[in-house]
Amino acid sequence: MKTTMSNSKKQSKTTETVTAPITENNCNVEKTKQVMSDLYKNVTMAQNCVKTLLPYVDNQTTTKTLHKQVEQYDHYVEKLDALCETLNFDPTPAPKALITMANMGIKAKMLADKSISHVAKIMLQGTLNGIIDLYRLIKENDDIHPEVHLMEKQILRYEEGCFEEMKGML
Repeated sequence: MKTTMSNSKKQSKTTETVTAPITENNCNVEKTKQVMSDLYKNVTMAQNCVKTLLPYVDNQTTTKTLHKQVEQYDHYVEKLDALCETLNFDPTPAPKALITMANMGIKAKMLADKSISHVAKIMLQGTLNGIIDLYRLIKENDDIHPEVHLMEKQILRYEEGCFEEMKGML
């Protein structure tokens, strides 16, 4: 009888509460919608800023790099749009005033210096802001829709890659 009791004690000690993985059926819908809006703002701001910067860049290699970034951001916007449609949600876009201020800042900075290192500096600053926002989103929202969580990670990896690429242009 002693062995039965010790076995049941062992079983109770090894049995842990396992939480179910987050799925589309048990995710936090409100958080998911907020994260989708934040991702949409992040991607469209980055896309818009690169497009604003492009006309001021004379170097062909840098121009190609920036065009590739715009294409990738276009791809992310499409993926986010499709995901929003699937989840029956319209994301909140970045405020027009914020976009206008960012564009004016980029234009003013580029009038003063059109060098490749200055372009890289501007891109690094903007990309770092995006990376910080993405880390915050990922850290705070672990119970969101799995596809949205995957998008967060994909966009973060992409922006980290852009950051590394821009460092090489300094």
